[in-house]
Amino acid sequence: MYVLEYSEDFGGHADDFTFQKSIIVYEMSGSIYRAYSRKRYTSKEEIQFGDLFSTNKIQGASIFPEFSDTFTKAERSSDCSTWYLKKPSLSPYHPQYPDLIRETWIEEVKTCELLKTNPHPNIAQYHGCAVVDDGSIRGIYFTKYDETLMDRVNSLRRNKMDFAYERHQVDRDKVDGWLEGIARGLKHLHGLGIVHNDLNPCNIMFQGDTPVIIDFDSTRPHGHDLSLVKRTHGWHDEKAKVALPMNDLAALLEIQLWLLGEVDQFQF
Repeated sequence: MYVLEYSEDFGGHADDFTFQKSIIVYEMSGSIYRAYSRKRYTSKEEIQFGDLFSTNKIQGASIFPEFSDTFTKAERSSDCSTWYLKKPSLSPYHPQYPDLIRETWIEEVKTCELLKTNPHPNIAQYHGCAVVDDGSIRGIYFTKYDETLMDRVNSLRRNKMDFAYERHQVDRDKVDGWLEGIARGLKHLHGLGIVHNDLNPCNIMFQGDTPVIIDFDSTRPHGHDLSLVKRTHGWHDEKAKVALPMNDLAALLEIQLWLLGEVDQFQF
């Protein structure tokens, strides 16, 4: 068993949001599987086959979309150290929706193609798809950025409330500059008719001191149904079921409150 990726699933009420299970994706005998474990791990090496339950085989055709001539095939230069390859996460696979990862991946590529012809300094720069011999897309290339907003201000990854409580000294001018840059990026997205839907401190990176919005797998056109779209707990209004610009504006306000430590004003 070779573990490809693992993640943790949390659930419960907002005031009792606790660990539920680990999600394990592994390869064995040339096939890929998704399974659960009741244990928590600090490395892939700790995971044992006997820990796993509810195992499902993942069909490659359900995961990796076929490359289309309408997409950009990345042509990498000899110096590719400035590029980052985003690969599809297989952890969200569910047998009830076997094609969801592939369909989500196609939506992200479509968004990136639109952004490639309409670039903006506060939006991640897309370079094209990584295509393998069978014609399937196995990743998307972006410019590599320095660090996320989460890493810059909360490197210990304290939870949302604890971090905000500890924001005793804030460089308000710097925070205002970051927020203005993010707002410009959102205005550009919305002007193209798309909504990010998952704006949070891990989906904002920096190039120097310029904030850059990344991660477009939850991005959808205005009015799109969000019932099967991934969003980050604690950073979106769970009652919002349609892609609307107000989703992103509410998330930006939440980030502002978080950065300034105004916990009594949190919306969600």
